Amino acid sequence: MVRIQTSVAPADVAPPARRLYRQRLAGGLLIVLLATTSHAEIFKLFGSAGVESQLTPANAASPLNPENVAAIPYRTSSADAVAFFDAAPESRAWKLHLKLRGDAAEGGSQQASVGEAYLQLNPKPWLDVTIGRVIEKWGTGYAWNPTAFVSPKKNPTDPSDHRSANQGLNMLRADLFARGTNISLYALDHGAVAARVYRLVAGTDVSLHFRRDDDGTQQGVSAARVFGDSLEVHAEIARRHALAGMQYTFKRNVNVVFELYHSGNGLDGRAWRAFRLLADNARSETTIRTANGEYAPLRMARDYAFVRVDWPFEKLDAELIMITNMRDGSLLARATFTHKLRSNMSVYLIDTEFAGSRASELAYMQVRRVTTGGARLYF
Repeated sequence: MVRIQTSVAPADVAPPARRLYRQRLAGGLLIVLLATTSHAEIFKLFGSAGVESQLTPANAASPLNPENVAAIPYRTSSADAVAFFDAAPESRAWKLHLKLRGDAAEGGSQQASVGEAYLQLNPKPWLDVTIGRVIEKWGTGYAWNPTAFVSPKKNPTDPSDHRSANQGLNMLRADLFARGTNISLYALDHGAVAARVYRLVAGTDVSLHFRRDDDGTQQGVSAARVFGDSLEVHAEIARRHALAGMQYTFKRNVNVVFELYHSGNGLDGRAWRAFRLLADNARSETTIRTANGEYAPLRMARDYAFVRVDWPFEKLDAELIMITNMRDGSLLARATFTHKLRSNMSVYLIDTEFAGSRASELAYMQVRRVTTGGARLYF
């Protein structure tokens, strides 16, 4: 999601106990990985590295950033590298997987993280057991996943996570396969538990989702069905959230995705008017900061529409994403052009524009546009 910070806040620092657990988890799995790779019959190392520069001209007309009081820099640059390690015997009795990521931003800030680190065992043909940090992919939606109770939250402006920045959750997972039904049981941090049940019902993929933690219980259902060779329809529903969509592939692999999303956590008309009153009358640094803290682009309404068109050529791929606030008609449009220079190297240009009337959600964006240029090398 496009979100411009209006102040520099300290990085989110994990509590000491949790940080120590993560270090031990990553270290333990890495030791096991290094100890077993010499005996593994299948070992894979792959990943990518990239650099990006971003232009973000300030929107001085926004009540949230008058005369660029947020001091949003016009240009920023960053670099990152992500590496994946897989090891497994031909028998597939076990598998080790590790995802490491490093980021460096202009100004000298650097960060390293373990996105995934898990060991998967297959003690029985009908049972898999996984322990470690895992990136789960729950739900059938493209831009949003109301049932993604254990998955990373998607950014609808970048659903494919083009920089592979997502991180998983620490878990113990058991997958059971019985008579066409897959049952996944999860034990998560802080005593949380979750479950997912999948079955193909009359040609339709159907999943039931469940999670319980200190914040309460969540349940949801997702479904998807393919018609012929070109059309797929999907839907998800959970408490206060629902999504329905489809995708169709035309000739020359032109793919179109359309989705409607409802979030009961978004602002209704009355709450939106209260936010506008706060933002439009903000004068002091304190009130402007407060208004910025309450502004969350693409979460200020309850209903949104999403369209994605992807048009691949021989060495160029063009993608257009449009997201509309269905209450006020404001629009976010994101065009991406990716050119393959070599089989393992691409360059890309991403331009994100915002449009809407003065009283609309996206008119409050603190920047006029976001233009990103980058290059990525794959290995």
